Amino acid sequence: MLKRPRPRLLMMSFSIVAALMLLLSACGASGTPTTPSSSSGAPVKGGTWIDDIPNEPGSLIPNADSQTFDTLVEQSLYAPLFVGTYDGKISLGAAAEMPTIANSGASADSKTWTFKMKPNLKWSDGQPYNADDVDFTWKLWTNPKFTAASTVGYNQITSADVSADKLSITFHLKQPYAPFLALWTDGGLAPLPKHHFASVAPDAIAKSADSLNPSVTSGPFKMSESVHGDHYTVVRNANYYRASEGLPYLDKIIFRPIGSEDTILKDLQAGSITSSWFLDVSKTPVYKSLANYKLVVNPNASNFEVMIINLKNPILGQNLEVRQAMSMAIDKNSLIKTARLGQATPLCTDHGASLHPGYQADAACPKFDPAAANTLLDQHGWAKGADGIRSKNGQRLEFKYSTTTGKPWRAADEAIIQSNFKDIGIKMNIQNYPASTFFGTFMPGGKGDLGEFENAYVYDPDDASLLDCSQQGTNGENWSFYCKQQMETYLKQEQSSADPNVRQQAFNQIHQLELTDIPFVVLYSPLDQGISKNTTHNYAPGPEGSSETVNVWEWWCTNGSC
Repeated sequence: MLKRPRPRLLMMSFSIVAALMLLLSACGASGTPTTPSSSSGAPVKGGTWIDDIPNEPGSLIPNADSQTFDTLVEQSLYAPLFVGTYDGKISLGAAAEMPTIANSGASADSKTWTFKMKPNLKWSDGQPYNADDVDFTWKLWTNPKFTAASTVGYNQITSADVSADKLSITFHLKQPYAPFLALWTDGGLAPLPKHHFASVAPDAIAKSADSLNPSVTSGPFKMSESVHGDHYTVVRNANYYRASEGLPYLDKIIFRPIGSEDTILKDLQAGSITSSWFLDVSKTPVYKSLANYKLVVNPNASNFEVMIINLKNPILGQNLEVRQAMSMAIDKNSLIKTARLGQATPLCTDHGASLHPGYQADAACPKFDPAAANTLLDQHGWAKGADGIRSKNGQRLEFKYSTTTGKPWRAADEAIIQSNFKDIGIKMNIQNYPASTFFGTFMPGGKGDLGEFENAYVYDPDDASLLDCSQQGTNGENWSFYCKQQMETYLKQEQSSADPNVRQQAFNQIHQLELTDIPFVVLYSPLDQGISKNTTHNYAPGPEGSSETVNVWEWWCTNGSC
């Protein structure tokens, strides 16, 4: 499945001020997020919405785990400082205003940021939710004992000052960091309750009962039932800061982790669920034929399907020609046409076409050329044996390829790539894992050779989470274990400027190094599908991975019946 996308800010404009004012204007003067309406008439309160999610969450504590299905539920449980919109912009959440140079919320050098919070915010247990919680959270996430899913950006914080009224916090950074705003966007990156966790050891928080059954939350809903492997039920939170507006509209949402795409289809055919997302694209014709449901695809997506190469493997890490041959041997057109049934677009870098800056139309993508791949391996002394598999000096080109279970198009990807690699004398042994294992211990632990999943940079193209030396393994999401000083320089360049032209130049250099060193191979850019009943309204998954529930407080059903 998808890896949990990490905090990013989409499309920083000509300056910090211009960018942030643009975000405000896009959301309305109040910064309230907008959603394409699928309804006519006023929303109706009430109803129980049932959402089949493809896999079991790993943790429901923000930034404690790195898989997508955590965030789908976390969006309903937590009120972050900022929230994303349908078109990938940032709007106000628990924050009272968007930081700009004009209002002294952001310094001209991007090294000082002040977040002002709405007054009278409360946690679900009635305790105050304020800047003390924000201060506690960044310190927890940067504590090595907590093992946060990502510390990118947070590790730039040198200190933070909480105002006397606890309604604002000012961050001081080591260096300019333009994407800082995005580190606090959406439920998966929401502040944690200090009063609840301060007395708990950092290394015990993610292992506590709160991991899958949070008892203190701040979002539109609060946890009602948590039955691992069966369902997670959330109910309306009376202390939600937008409760006076009548939000959320729904009484209850039941998230059901379903390991099988066949089960999701059966539930849809029976009409027993309200929605589902990240659907099996091989079943698209069947989904379209369901009379009581509507298929939804956000055209703004910037996701990418990636094959991570574990450079800790001595053969893969020390023999660039092997990685180069792999990149030339994969028939990406077949992956798109056969495995995805056309539900994807070509892409060879880690920035999808909707990211500007980020996307590079003229990137030097490797051509599909198995003959050249074979020649390259021949030239480097990798000789084919009687079984057609290459070896050299006792080292055999035989690797373990893994992804998450229960995804038929991934199995189709694997079959195509396995055949492609066989054609150049590389043997690929397939062994897949449940998402909780794959993202929880397998990939961060460097246990496999090649791993496939979908990734995205949610609100900013900053790709340090995938490439920065400090983010290797369990320290972050650099699961290639790639580290190069030249890449570090480029990453700092793109992080330090709000000028889109400067950032794009840095991203182009990043892409060139990616395509030269090949720590991973981007396979394509997926178009992920969601589906909901015809009687639903405002079901509008966001443009990035993990954002099915990005506007969950706005969901409602005709006559309050889902």
